[in-house]
Amino acid sequence: YVTVTTGLGLLISSFMNSQIAAIFGTALITLIPAVQYSGMIDPVSSLQGAGAIIGQIYPTTHFVTISRGAFSKSLGFDELWSAFLPLLIAVPVVLGAAAALLRKQAS
Repeated sequence: YVTVTTGLGLLISSFMNSQIAAIFGTALITLIPAVQYSGMIDPVSSLQGAGAIIGQIYPTTHFVTISRGAFSKSLGFDELWSAFLPLLIAVPVVLGAAAALLRKQAS
């Protein structure tokens, strides 16, 4: 989860001109969907339309599922692998997109 969210931060910063804008942009773009669509407040299964799609794509949803399963229900990897899989797929996709879009700095 940390690697995916770091990649999201890199991806967002590739579109910003300053470090301050990147920090605020990343905070807005990541925190609002993380709270609204990840199942922290309402279950993802109760979301409809675009909210349900965002909820299934966003990495925080899977992290919340893993955290609740591991800490509250004492589930193992064999029960939680379906929540790990989207995160494992997202790591190379997000980091690859961020690396492709970041501009090289002149030295």
